[in-house]
Amino acid sequence: MGRPIAALAALLAAGLASCAHEPVTDSGYRWAFLSEPSEAPRLAYGRPFSDDVILMLSCAPGADSVQISAVGLNDREIVLASKRIESRFPAQKAESALVETGLLEARGRMSAPALAGFQHTGDLTVLTGGQRHNLHAKREDEGQVKAFFRSCAA
Repeated sequence: MGRPIAALAALLAAGLASCAHEPVTDSGYRWAFLSEPSEAPRLAYGRPFSDDVILMLSCAPGADSVQISAVGLNDREIVLASKRIESRFPAQKAESALVETGLLEARGRMSAPALAGFQHTGDLTVLTGGQRHNLHAKREDEGQVKAFFRSCAA
């Protein structure tokens, strides 16, 4: 794991102990649109070609619903922001053999203001413990983000 994203993962897992100022954008993590005919469309923020994923969005095409999974959080909600707009998603802990540091899952609306902002700007931040962790889509990831939202709207 690269140093900046390792710091983010450690912060999320440990309740944000330190180093929250490190930029995630230089981490090697990317947004990836995952579409299999037998599964719901998913958008993952993680290391390419690995199971190292911090945030996963999954939708039901044509429905205004989203499932959000976040690794390393222990709160009772997942808070996402795009620019200055926040959306809060009540969450519950989930068990996973692949995740050692805690997994939260939440359900909400695809039309939630922060997700709508993310769709249009590529700007997404996870808020936890009073800290902001930027997961902004890089220019080369914008097509992945747009493909996910198009697939969800279908």
